[in-house]
Amino acid sequence: MRFCPRDGTLMIPVRKDGRTVLRCPKCGYEVKLTEKDKRAYSVKTEISDDKRRGVMTAAEQSAELDQEELEELRKQLLENLQESEEEGED
Repeated sequence: MRFCPRDGTLMIPVRKDGRTVLRCPKCGYEVKLTEKDKRAYSVKTEISDDKRRGVMTAAEQSAELDQEELEELRKQLLENLQESEEEGED
């Protein structure tokens, strides 16, 4: 793991121009990924079958909901998304 030399924040791997670099999420400082870094970090995106089924089930159920329930669900979703974005900025 590497920390930003500017502010001490843990640097995270991101894709940039077809390659992976380490970037400070706070100040944006970037550095090339070294072989040692490559062993320490692995970037993996995975969606479990349970989550896929949950999304399909929610979509099927939403067809049966009335407008008031849909509006409430939209509000909750937007709040959750905003909270997730705020956590990602920290």
